[in-house]
Amino acid sequence: MGLRARRIPGSDNPMSHEYTLIVYTSPVEGREDEYNAWYDDVHLAEFSALPGVISGRRFKVTSATPDGRPTYAAIYELSSHPDEVFKAMNRAVKDGSVHMSDTVDQSSLTLTYLQPR
Repeated sequence: MGLRARRIPGSDNPMSHEYTLIVYTSPVEGREDEYNAWYDDVHLAEFSALPGVISGRRFKVTSATPDGRPTYAAIYELSSHPDEVFKAMNRAVKDGSVHMSDTVDQSSLTLTYLQPR
């Protein structure tokens, strides 16, 4: 038996967003402080300001990873399909309004898309 969101009386949709995007990443070895500063002070706000993004929040994953490295998750509420949000992000990277960082271990990047049912 799965959990379902409780419906708000008079509402057809219990959630204000169409998609949830979960982004799992880890920092490059030895650069965790710099990674967290970039993610918290730059990237979270820039990504959250993209068209189709309603809000974003970061978390530290507390379950152990096999290699013992810290892993972080960012959870974003989206009003547009994730593919459209990533197209907007790529345009913003090209025009300089979104700044990426080499402190992210690219091999750790994992994306999960969720849609209410």
